[in-house]
Amino acid sequence: MIWKVLIFAIVAYVLFRLFTNDRKKREEKIQNEEAQRVANGNLVRDPICGTYVEKESSISVRDGEHVEHFCSHECRQKYMDKIENQEKIS
Repeated sequence: MIWKVLIFAIVAYVLFRLFTNDRKKREEKIQNEEAQRVANGNLVRDPICGTYVEKESSISVRDGEHVEHFCSHECRQKYMDKIENQEKIS
């Protein structure tokens, strides 16, 4: 009886380790793919919230020579409000 419980516990532990290790590898792979897309210039960082967004599907605003990319209209509006406030102060 005790052997059955011991064997069951060992098998359960081994399965647990296999699944958690698989999940870690999957998460690392996703992070590496995202880092590669950032390095290639496919993903750009929203200056307001810090979210990474695809360059082609982002909402963009040209600020002189520089183009800013945003994840949403709300972030773009916050950026525009910030620029207007800076211009009023100057």
